[in-house]
Amino acid sequence: MICSIRFFELTVMLGAEDFNEQLDRAYKRAERKDYRMYTTDFGHIDESLTKRGIGIAYYDNPKKKKIKIIVFYPSLIIDDDNPDELWKPTSGNVSRMIDKLDRIILKYFDSEYGLGDFDLTRMDFAVDLNVGRERVFDYIKVMHNIGRVKCFSPMKYGRHDGETKDRCFGLIGNSNGIEFHAHGLEYDKKILRTEVRLTTKAAIREYSGENDTYEQIRVLAVKSEDIFVDTLHHIIPRGDFYKKPKAEKLIRERVSDWKIRTRMIRMLTLVKERKSLHLAIKEMNCRNYQEVLAAFAEIDVSPVTISKRHDMKMLENIYKFM
Repeated sequence: MICSIRFFELTVMLGAEDFNEQLDRAYKRAERKDYRMYTTDFGHIDESLTKRGIGIAYYDNPKKKKIKIIVFYPSLIIDDDNPDELWKPTSGNVSRMIDKLDRIILKYFDSEYGLGDFDLTRMDFAVDLNVGRERVFDYIKVMHNIGRVKCFSPMKYGRHDGETKDRCFGLIGNSNGIEFHAHGLEYDKKILRTEVRLTTKAAIREYSGENDTYEQIRVLAVKSEDIFVDTLHHIIPRGDFYKKPKAEKLIRERVSDWKIRTRMIRMLTLVKERKSLHLAIKEMNCRNYQEVLAAFAEIDVSPVTISKRHDMKMLENIYKFM
């Protein structure tokens, strides 16, 4: 499994005078070097570093002025010519990337600001799953049947450009600063891209155990696979997906302990009725619900079932593609 740093964001808050000085300098630099700088609803975008996989955004809010550095292709910072390939972080290439990014930032801001002056405010991890050309959106459909899980709520569709319910699945942490997203790729129809996003400074500090920006990037890169897998396990139960009658039949055939079997069938029914794994577990009022989920995993059957209206009869356990 390749767990990549797909994207990260750095932010610095500035006073009005310092912000305007940096913005004026950016426009003059753009005019001198003949590249594009343009205005948006939130402020200004500088595209001078896009060839290095970096964007600069000036947020010109009357109350809070800030500059964001958006690293959308970390591999390009260290001269990788394959920006569409997921970049596998190692201790060596992450150190090179951090050092080079620091030099790029220092050069851009004429040595007034470096990497250490910015806060790490977002980091996205991604894993591409080769589920097959005809199956990407089948998996997205069945993921929607998970509904809510503990500490996460479904993403509200229509707010994000290009994201619709039939094309992607997303859960947003209620207060933990974590998001999970799954979507297809335009350039490779057999790939389901799954992403875990840390979207707040608190979440980044929690997972890295560090306050220093350099160390946060370094530690999160090392721990990226663990963070991704732990989040995925919390959201998507293990097991192949079936329609409810088939799943119930397999439970009756494969589970000999009648107490566990009864709880499994009840969970299966409640997930379907409540359209939420979290609400099903809550209604079961079972302290040992993890034991029930483990029993599903042991027989390789998911408690989340395929809807009647969907054509497919079975989908393999998503963990088999990792």
